[in-house]
Amino acid sequence: MDGIKLSLSEYFLRFLFPPRCICCDVLLPINNTMEICSGCNEDLPLLNKYEHKTPVSTNIGKVYCVFGYEKGIRKAIHNLKFNDRPGNASILIDLSYSYLEGFLTGDPESFMPLPVYDIILCVPMHPRRKRKRGYNQSELLADCFARRMNIPALKNVLVKAVNTPAQSALGKAGRFRNLIGAFQVKAQELVKGKRVLLVDDVMTTGNTLEQCGKALKHEGAMQVDAFVVAMRKKLSRG
Repeated sequence: MDGIKLSLSEYFLRFLFPPRCICCDVLLPINNTMEICSGCNEDLPLLNKYEHKTPVSTNIGKVYCVFGYEKGIRKAIHNLKFNDRPGNASILIDLSYSYLEGFLTGDPESFMPLPVYDIILCVPMHPRRKRKRGYNQSELLADCFARRMNIPALKNVLVKAVNTPAQSALGKAGRFRNLIGAFQVKAQELVKGKRVLLVDDVMTTGNTLEQCGKALKHEGAMQVDAFVVAMRKKLSRG
């Protein structure tokens, strides 16, 4: 986003509502086109590799992730989910994409080319919880990522049919049992034989992705990989 000139209307809006860093909330200059301060930008919790596996690695192939779930990235995701900051989604995708572009374009001097995906899906939220929050942060991320990759992001194809307790409130065994059978595919014809990229905000145990992948594979998806904004660093060592 560096070098992007602001339109007059955008400049006026920023004058009325000054931008803040998505990581530390400090006020930024009006003409700052990337809503992250220089200090947080220099202290991003980058992982030492960007291609990972889930701990179970049964239904999900590769997991693409750039950041550890800590420091300013953790704060930005928390604000996205719980403090009504939906605009953080596009900024987090822009930050991630700047590091993943080599995967996406197949630059021979940087990374291996990313497989071609047919559709992008988000990890769904139960309708009751989505109404309470006002949006599904993973859906916002998926929409932004789809625009970057020029791949359609489909909605209401993968759904959460059971309003389960929050994963963060459960132990490891409880998290595994909590999501069994919670996800369903509503339109089999849209996933059968397709290469799917699944998008979520954070991978902590990998079980949410695995259960989504299981539902998609059961309905005939040919390939299911995932992208998450952040993950616990201990998972990246696997």
